[in-house]
Amino acid sequence: MEQRIIADIRVLVVDDNAVNAMVLSAMIEHYGIKTDIAESGMEAIEKVCGTQYDIVLMDYIMPDMDGVQTTRQIMFVSEDKNKPKVIGVSATVDEEVTNFFIEAGADCVLRKPVRTEDFEMKLKQYGLMWEESTSDDEEDEEDINSADFLSQVEGLDYEEGISLMAGNLESYMKVLNVSLGNISENYNKLDVIRNTEHMDIMKLHFHSLKGIFLNIGATSLAGNSKMLEAASKDLDSAYIHANIDEYMDSVKKINDQLKFVCEYYNEKANSKKPNIQMAESEFVQKLDKLKESIQNFEYIEITDLLEEMLSGSDNEHRTKLQSIDNFIQNFQYDEAMEVLETMYH
Repeated sequence: MEQRIIADIRVLVVDDNAVNAMVLSAMIEHYGIKTDIAESGMEAIEKVCGTQYDIVLMDYIMPDMDGVQTTRQIMFVSEDKNKPKVIGVSATVDEEVTNFFIEAGADCVLRKPVRTEDFEMKLKQYGLMWEESTSDDEEDEEDINSADFLSQVEGLDYEEGISLMAGNLESYMKVLNVSLGNISENYNKLDVIRNTEHMDIMKLHFHSLKGIFLNIGATSLAGNSKMLEAASKDLDSAYIHANIDEYMDSVKKINDQLKFVCEYYNEKANSKKPNIQMAESEFVQKLDKLKESIQNFEYIEITDLLEEMLSGSDNEHRTKLQSIDNFIQNFQYDEAMEVLETMYH
């Protein structure tokens, strides 16, 4: 069945984790729905005050202001006729979490990572989607079958990961590229404190890694992250110190393997693209859009623009664009902006 979406739907994704936000955004944008991202509860409230959203996907656990508190504030600042449908998103969906969200004004709670069928069910329930009798199953199956190279990553259920991207391999590979930077960042910070008693800090990194691994289909590592997160919450240092070394080795191993397959895919994808020189006027327009996207931390828009510009630029520009891309993959936006500024001279 082909899914049809009512035009001009706008969705806000609220999550302090870049990978989680990107996964949800990529899944939603697959339907042609305009998506914005807020990285904190306060940013979400500001965006809701300035923009009319149909749906807000609200992460539960966030620093400073959690999803329940944010939902309550959104209900307070929104006029009755303009209140968005708030959908809580949590790795744990039990009666307590559900009641917290519902009492704050949310419509429901979906389990993280959000599956396409669950999101579609809510769209249909809200009258924002209907079905027409055609099928794109063969196209989705072709995407999954062409992803055999991902079998080199041990412990990665890539078919599960691709299914979270509505069967789109390209979207899944973008998520994996972002995941590399997030996994490395959390790994490096954990590595510094792995033999200490900083349980509160460890808990945050285990929680972040749990979400990343769930989103990409690394369920075993997600489970290990969850157990270590629970242990750090309970101040069970004996369990953590007994398991942290093996866990860290597994995290480093999957990150190294992910880096290899991402480099393989990126090289293969770039080799298939025709290298047609972009007109100077068009290149400058793209450069301006890229600058704006970097200033607004719009990761998906940045990567799409860089991909397009890299395929149509000369060697001098390509070197600088590749440098910008490397900085973006590591979420070093200031450094990326510094390189971009040199391209105007």
